[in-house]
Amino acid sequence: MSETELKAVLRPLGSSAASLGDLFDVARAMVGRRELERRIRLLDSESLGILKSGGTNAKLQETFLASETEAFESAVELVNELQPIKLKPVKHELGSSELSNYETQLAITEILFACERHWLESVKAGLRAAEAKDLAAVLKMDLAQLQLRFQLARRAGLVDVVENRYVSTIKGLNWLDADPAQRWLILAESAWDLPALVIGTASLHQQLGEQYPLFDQNDLELLRYGHILGLLSDFEPTALFQAANKDLANAGQLVWDQFPKPVSRIIIQGDLSIISPGPLSADVHKQIDLLAQSEDLGLACRFRLSLNSILHAMEMGMTAAEIEEILLSLSGSDLPQPVSYLLAQAKKKFGELTVRAGEGQSLVESSDEILLTQIVNENGLAALMLKGENGHLVSRLNPSLIYFNLRDAGYPVIQLDEAGKVVAPRLSQIFTEPELVDVFALQAKSLLSAEAKAPSPDDHLRQLQFALKNKLKVGVRVDMPEGIVEIEMTPLGIAGGRFRGRDVVKEAERTLPLSRIQAVWLS
Repeated sequence: MSETELKAVLRPLGSSAASLGDLFDVARAMVGRRELERRIRLLDSESLGILKSGGTNAKLQETFLASETEAFESAVELVNELQPIKLKPVKHELGSSELSNYETQLAITEILFACERHWLESVKAGLRAAEAKDLAAVLKMDLAQLQLRFQLARRAGLVDVVENRYVSTIKGLNWLDADPAQRWLILAESAWDLPALVIGTASLHQQLGEQYPLFDQNDLELLRYGHILGLLSDFEPTALFQAANKDLANAGQLVWDQFPKPVSRIIIQGDLSIISPGPLSADVHKQIDLLAQSEDLGLACRFRLSLNSILHAMEMGMTAAEIEEILLSLSGSDLPQPVSYLLAQAKKKFGELTVRAGEGQSLVESSDEILLTQIVNENGLAALMLKGENGHLVSRLNPSLIYFNLRDAGYPVIQLDEAGKVVAPRLSQIFTEPELVDVFALQAKSLLSAEAKAPSPDDHLRQLQFALKNKLKVGVRVDMPEGIVEIEMTPLGIAGGRFRGRDVVKEAERTLPLSRIQAVWLS
């Protein structure tokens, strides 16, 4: 095989491929029951019927379940044992409507901004219960549906984990700038994993069961996320699904058509709330999320300005004058007096309380000693292990962790780097795209390179044992008294440092010393 062909074989083996030392290890993994079952369950009904009868076709040969003349005995035995796998029941609503994509994109937008504003600790289940509950309340969505959308954002590469914390990726930030059709396509591409299907009118679950009887539908991402992408409704394909099945790249136009028309103006009230009487466009939503905290999101939205929300915008490099200009342009009217007071207060408070990294610890500093005393004595912040020292507070915890916890407690803190410059909450330094390494390509190259080298006697023994166990014919290169000869043999036994087999050409049994065998290959 070429490196590309071998890589395609290794990829389905997943992380276990890293432990494979040579091609015989690969072969052993491929004929193991678990890997055989995985490949068999991916077969369509026609190929399954041929396999059960011991026959062969191009699909069976391509998946290493048959030779050009017949199916492999172990595959035939296993396919006759396997039973269909039932689809596990789901706890959340599977219905879909024209607003499904709007709700999904609104939820993911809020998740991405929450990653920026809060320390969202990475846990196995997704979002922690308390944080998920707060987001679900803003979105008027149950927890299971919110977690599902969070998992979709992770699968699409919009959210990643850095230092045990969820952060928006570069792809996630670019997603916020995209239009609804482009956003949908990014999400749909990450979840579109259907095998080749002839699509009819029955439920997708039923069609899969008929065309792929042994397929484990619990592994299909499309069944998991299809209803929140408007592709499925109670497993029934929608008009959007039919369009996507024909042309996924252009199906997003239907999403555009279904999306509620955005409003261009907002209402800023004297109680510091911002009201949007209808859906917000992506660019307006992004501007408001930079300045205010979400309170209620839906077809109409409500946000609230606060000291910390204005400080957040200032950390991102905006001035009070720029913030005022944005609010004026979005509202189209004069700002209420309380908003002007808030902007003046934020300008005064910016930089009054800071956190930065010291020598092996974090330092919380302020010109207001009473404020530092208040922080030390607040019970809700005891977990930060802050203590007074030389006019400031110190802790051995991460500065970012302290920053986000102080912010969540309502303190107007900003974070500084070693040079004393403000660290924006987006932490731009962590958004460097990681260098993508194709581990399976490297593994394929390593295996083929190792195969090209002269193997040790131990390798020869392992290869012959493998061939004997799996009843495979081998070619051997042997140093005989008359010179180097190559013999094709059917293994019969290995004992006492000798290999016994039947010479295929001469149809006679031969015994060869292992020490004289120079090379072994499957014939």
